Amino acid sequence: MGEYVTDEDNIRFSFRSNEHDVEIVIQGPPSWVNLYRERIGMEGDIGFVQEVSNRDIGSGDEQLSGKVAKLPGPPPDPSRLPSVVRIVGELDVLAGMENIGVPDRTEPDLSEISIFLDELEENPEPLSDNISGDPYAEAWIQLVMTLVVREHGHTSLPVGSIEALLGDRINRTGTDLQMFLDRLWLLGKLERIHGGIETQYAPNPSWLESH
Repeated sequence: MGEYVTDEDNIRFSFRSNEHDVEIVIQGPPSWVNLYRERIGMEGDIGFVQEVSNRDIGSGDEQLSGKVAKLPGPPPDPSRLPSVVRIVGELDVLAGMENIGVPDRTEPDLSEISIFLDELEENPEPLSDNISGDPYAEAWIQLVMTLVVREHGHTSLPVGSIEALLGDRINRTGTDLQMFLDRLWLLGKLERIHGGIETQYAPNPSWLESH
């Protein structure tokens, strides 16, 4: 892989790991792409960087003039999509959740969770998958997310709650913790949820199942 592209054209960074079933693609101005590569620890001779011309991604002028960039693959075929017919108002979400064993939603008590973590006989083992760069911190986050989902029926936690529970345990707080959570998001292990007072993160179910 060559040096970073420094002109004003967009670039695309690609990284694939067949062993860990991970694919990362970041596209945009060089300064923006290189910033996020640095945040997730993918700088240097990792992955592949290529220039992306405006013709490849479609410019604003083309959209305004009515021209649409041709998408790869065959055109969509609506007839191949399965239809699900329900009468409006008859879907009982709570009953459906109860049938599949999802616990009632309760507000996580951070103090109780913190006490539980303090009383663990052993700290969680670092994950064998080292692609995040900090398998020890990832194991702690995975443990807390598992508790929140399975014991309280919640699907996400705000950054502040994660920091309150784990900041001192994994030696990551503030921006450093946010960057690590973003890295897990880019790796497909967490989902990032915007809105409300602060950003929240939800675990990918397959990531929890590996716990």
